[in-house]
Amino acid sequence: MQENGGELWKKANKMFGKPRQQWKTVDEMIYGVDNYYNTSKDSYKIRNKAIIEAFNFHYKNNLFYNQFCKHRKLSPSNIKSEKDFHKIPMIPDSFFKDYPSENPMDVYNWLYQVSSVDIGKFDFQGKKLQNFLEWAERRLEGIVLHSSGTSGKFSIMFRDAETMKRLFHILIKLVMFHITKPVRDDIHFVYPGTPKTYLAMGHALGTASQIFDDEHKHFLTDRALNMEIVRLMSSGKAEGLKQKLELALLMKAMAKGQYTLLNLLQNLEKNRKQVILISFPFQIWDLMDIMEKKGIKLNLGDTNSFMATAGGWKIYSHKKVTEEDFARRIEKMFGIPKENYRDAYGMSEMNGLALSCEERYKHLTDWIYPIVLDDEMEPVGFGEWGRFAFLDPAGYGYPGFIMSGDKVRLLEKCPKCDKTGIVLDSEISRIGGAEARGCGNLMRNLLSEKLTN
Repeated sequence: MQENGGELWKKANKMFGKPRQQWKTVDEMIYGVDNYYNTSKDSYKIRNKAIIEAFNFHYKNNLFYNQFCKHRKLSPSNIKSEKDFHKIPMIPDSFFKDYPSENPMDVYNWLYQVSSVDIGKFDFQGKKLQNFLEWAERRLEGIVLHSSGTSGKFSIMFRDAETMKRLFHILIKLVMFHITKPVRDDIHFVYPGTPKTYLAMGHALGTASQIFDDEHKHFLTDRALNMEIVRLMSSGKAEGLKQKLELALLMKAMAKGQYTLLNLLQNLEKNRKQVILISFPFQIWDLMDIMEKKGIKLNLGDTNSFMATAGGWKIYSHKKVTEEDFARRIEKMFGIPKENYRDAYGMSEMNGLALSCEERYKHLTDWIYPIVLDDEMEPVGFGEWGRFAFLDPAGYGYPGFIMSGDKVRLLEKCPKCDKTGIVLDSEISRIGGAEARGCGNLMRNLLSEKLTN
């Protein structure tokens, strides 16, 4: 693949790569493969070995997960091959908001119990959760992400240095080098948001964008988006003059930023620059609405520019259109060919993305072991709808054995293209109702106890 020779890829690999002598089994699939969608038929053997290694690691090093497994009367001696994987205890994605309060000491104590890596002693001096996240990120030498908090409480994901490097190697390789070729070293990266945040997509893209120099990366605004503002944006309810002013200033900056962004894209088109544009689908849709009102159409396809969306439609589900209709409008407004636009499915807790192919099926990477569960939390076969769950051996900061709240359908192979791997149907939705029955309460009870090895 082209990334092996380009200067941009060399910089990415220098920042997020890993010497071969330090590879674990899962790293053979992450660092040792150029094309994630053209892999050998026996790659599942490496994946299975990596999952067993990861399970043993978390059982040994994670206080909470050790107790969780013992409660299920499970130990590494019970997990010997793929036929045992259904026994591996999985945690619901709601687990990442199970810290007792936003008091930094409470979050630290929760993190100490649920982390599989050493986080050291508590010496944080502040009172705000936002500042604690900064402290934790420095302590882990990794990355900390939080969700949008639409339910009223943030999910918080803490990744150690090793897991962080894997994550960004994966994201850059998939999004930058699996959509189109060639990718120029002078490509311009555009994200219609701010990198100054711990909100998952913004912080992740801000970190990944370090492979670009300042002249080749562009954001909607450089105004900081802290947790208080994110909560305000999610709820739409500002309390007091200060919050109302902060929210109004941010909204004004973002509205102004959209027009600045359009001017930027017009200039990049004029100067025949290749562009990669990444955002939420609803943000791109709103941008296209503005373009339509202003009579603006671009022809970025002439420079082989491309676009990726991720994160779903969130609270804008009433605007949601099919991926195919979305691709058609992108081609009309941006001049980017339909095959140069891809949507990605991924969870903030997962180290990987399911990137859609040209035919709009989402392809999972080989190290992710996907499972679909019925209402009784029992696995179902390919072609059936149910709750998405997965075993992810790439994460070492916390157990990557997770049940989501998403309704999906798995297919053993893509019915439309020759890329390898298991695929997700493009129609993915949220499951209504509460989290996995009993599991959340059980974990809260375990976390309330004093955990020991």
